[in-house]
Amino acid sequence: MKPVAIFPSILVMIIVCSTLTPISALSGSSTEYGSLNIDQDSVSISEITPTIIQISGTVLDYSSGQMILIEIMKPDNTLVVLKTQADNKGIFSTPIILDSNWIVGNYQLLATHLNNDIGSASFSITSVSTQNIPVFSNIGSLEIDTEEITITGNEKSTVEVNGNIENYQRGEPITLKIIHPDGLISDVIITGKSNGDFTAHITVEENWKSGSFSILASYNEKDFGKVDFQLNKIQIPTYFKNVAAWWSDGLIEDFEFVDGIEYLIAEGIIEIPNLSQNSSSKNIIPDWVRQNIGWWSNGLTSDTELVNSIQYMVEKGIIQVN
Repeated sequence: MKPVAIFPSILVMIIVCSTLTPISALSGSSTEYGSLNIDQDSVSISEITPTIIQISGTVLDYSSGQMILIEIMKPDNTLVVLKTQADNKGIFSTPIILDSNWIVGNYQLLATHLNNDIGSASFSITSVSTQNIPVFSNIGSLEIDTEEITITGNEKSTVEVNGNIENYQRGEPITLKIIHPDGLISDVIITGKSNGDFTAHITVEENWKSGSFSILASYNEKDFGKVDFQLNKIQIPTYFKNVAAWWSDGLIEDFEFVDGIEYLIAEGIIEIPNLSQNSSSKNIIPDWVRQNIGWWSNGLTSDTELVNSIQYMVEKGIIQVN
């Protein structure tokens, strides 16, 4: 007997709740595609303590794993681009860390999703202590081993940062401040070698959300380096292996399998990073995709192969995510 009715019944029983709450903002704007807000519209910056501005907003018709780009136009017309992701309700939040390398003036922000403007905002920096004297270069350096991490389910992963502090006193603490996409801050305390070299392996915790992270390093209460990385978390429910096996064996029709994946993505039950869909639509699923997903359902390939197959079907318009 074909287990067609089981897949839809499994899906409708799942309730997904979002715990992310948007931050109230002083300024911002919205469009037909979403909104962008900022929690401070005027700040001053000191050399010792960085200032954090929180950006938040919403994206309409958002699909899990898609990137949101936030462009920051500085007063000198240079451009900084931040990348982040939203939750399954289309709500996103990410921090901007301002130190004394930033200059006085007005800053313009523009958020886009799939080349559509979500919203704009602005803020001004009114003063910067010891302006044009970099706080990073005269104390030490900080580097990161990777700028993007993709993990599946409860898979363990670490971020490696290393650097050097000039005139380091052995045994003195070095603080690594981890700033999460939702503004949460956690500290890691390490010590260096006698020559000032240090290395830290920061564990990616199970409760960390996808998005843009910043690591800010300080020594003797002065910041000396900042690095960023993007975390992509792939979430695949265990029962989906059975569904994939049924489909690869011909027990589920193509349209039922595709409809099921679209539902799982839309509800945030499956999280697939970097989904990008073109305007064309192609209804035929290639044999190699069926074969790859069948191998995955039998444990012969990794979750990455499943993700590649789903990303391909989204790109070709077989799976609709908007």
